Amino acid sequence: MTERTLVPGGRELLWAGALAAATTGATLLAGCGARDRSYVQAQPSEHAGSWKIEHRIDRVTGRRVSFAAVITWATNTKAGGGTAAAEVVCSGTRLHVQFEFAHRVGAERNSSIAYRVDDRPGDEVEATFEQDQRTVSITDPAAVTKFVEEVSAGSMLLVRASSPFAGRTFAEFRIVGAAAAFAPLLERCPLPSASPTRTSAASGASKAK
Repeated sequence: MTERTLVPGGRELLWAGALAAATTGATLLAGCGARDRSYVQAQPSEHAGSWKIEHRIDRVTGRRVSFAAVITWATNTKAGGGTAAAEVVCSGTRLHVQFEFAHRVGAERNSSIAYRVDDRPGDEVEATFEQDQRTVSITDPAAVTKFVEEVSAGSMLLVRASSPFAGRTFAEFRIVGAAAAFAPLLERCPLPSASPTRTSAASGASKAK
């Protein structure tokens, strides 16, 4: 299994962004946990277009974790809606993609997530729904590479998570400035060269030939 580190304090960033952008901040804070003091800020936060870049250090292991995140509002067919964050994370020398939501979006085995960048046709992507049912991680090297390359050149990211019990969640992220936001992460966590992994009818058809 590919090693990954969930963003330290990522949900703090999610709530902070929600408070800055929403008028219902008191409601959004419901369920917000205590600050994770096991991580400290390694250097001041940075901004690039729509993105916020954070650099933190694990006080126990000394490992550095950097991530670029963008915040938006997501709708859900059962929960109504809530804040959402799209994050590209560099932990050690490994890069992965992470989505965080204020409400449940699905669980392993019976849920799926798909995305689209600008006018490029989108499709489902191989991902892991974490145990909190609010976080989704993309760790497959090929899928991470494709996501970073597409988002770096894009201006709008559409994300949809589907689950039998959690309904459909849809979010639109403005991703202007992604290339600059990802640059410091890619210095330590370079992209691997591999063919993308997506679950699509087209790929299935090509394999059958």
